Amino acid sequence: MKWPRKFAEWLFRFASSQENIDRVAFWLGGTVSILGLAVAVVVLVAIILR
Repeated sequence: MKWPRKFAEWLFRFASSQENIDRVAFWLGGTVSILGLAVAVVVLVAIILR
């Protein structure tokens, strides 16, 4: 059962850097924005074709 502890240590080191947190927030925010835009386009096309 060493793996969860090793992962937790790595995660703690990763989260201790503000630059890493900013990078994750940037990518996560970008991904959510792109998915939201895709859903909006699909809904708009569905409304137009209806």
